[in-house]
Amino acid sequence: MNSTQAWIALDLLPNIGPKTVRKLLQVFGNPGSLFRAPACEISGLGFLSRNQVDAILAGPDENRVAGIMAVLERTGSAALCPDDPAYPEILREIDDPPSVLYVRGSLEELQPAVAIVGMRSPSLYGKDTAFRLARDLSSQGISIISGLARGIDGQAHRGALDGIAGTVAVLGSGIDMIYPPEHRDLAERVSARGAVVSEFPPGTRPDAKNFPRRNRIISGLAQAVVVVEATLKSGAMITARYALDQGRPIMAVPGNVTNARSQGPHHLLRQGALLVEHAGDIIAEIAPQLRGIVRQFDHAEAQPDDILAMASGSPVSIDEIAMHLDIDVTEACRRVSTLELSGSLKRTAGNRYTTRSIHG
Repeated sequence: MNSTQAWIALDLLPNIGPKTVRKLLQVFGNPGSLFRAPACEISGLGFLSRNQVDAILAGPDENRVAGIMAVLERTGSAALCPDDPAYPEILREIDDPPSVLYVRGSLEELQPAVAIVGMRSPSLYGKDTAFRLARDLSSQGISIISGLARGIDGQAHRGALDGIAGTVAVLGSGIDMIYPPEHRDLAERVSARGAVVSEFPPGTRPDAKNFPRRNRIISGLAQAVVVVEATLKSGAMITARYALDQGRPIMAVPGNVTNARSQGPHHLLRQGALLVEHAGDIIAEIAPQLRGIVRQFDHAEAQPDDILAMASGSPVSIDEIAMHLDIDVTEACRRVSTLELSGSLKRTAGNRYTTRSIHG
């Protein structure tokens, strides 16, 4: 049994979650050493329950491990473990990273990333906003993380695919059990431009109890989490709580005060979340992590000097820049974000922009 197979075997043990796995590894170093340890040493670990001790002493389920490896080979997928160099470094930072991350596609070059989440039955406004934010961030080379669910998640993936960056779908089922079924084609597109991932072994059917747990991976893979539309009991709010625990910035899109879909974002805003109107708000918040990543102007575009000249006097808004250059607001936002990241512009009160002074 090689290292990957040992990790899978450990992950398959009943009643043993990521936090217990971390404690075990602090003692034994790796899963192989754990399975080779004498029974008395396992039984003497005070943090294990009797059921957990029995599960470890029963040994690895080699037949099930072999079945999983066969599925991975057949589907062109991989199993990434914490000691694998390809395991996402950002995911190692959280308290309970998955012991095994099953991946269909590639996670290479998918950082930086922003998670966009929300409810499964959004309004047209919510759908349009999720798509627009994802597209504009992707157009700047920022990947989008979401959960492939109906509604906001699906729109976030579609928007990302409309840009130039990749996207990652985090499932509450095995990577071979796409849910909802109508998103199978979308999942194929996502894996071609990024990855479909899950901590649940192949063959795991979608189960309501799995989805809250997978949300920590959505936030864990991202530099920030944006909630578009959500009720107070929406799974997106669980993702926001995970983001808070993980030290990720939380952002929210305001909505209609009479619409229950706005309750989640408005609650987050009252708690101090950043108000998001366009992609520039998100980029500005995570700008220190992005320098040198966001793509530069194409030579065919209007020269940045046009914007800098406008902003050299009184601060100007995105709308004013768009009107002056005869471009749409999305394009104006993209160009301003690039200049802001290069250090040529700074944002002032009221989401207005001015040229930086020599003192920054």
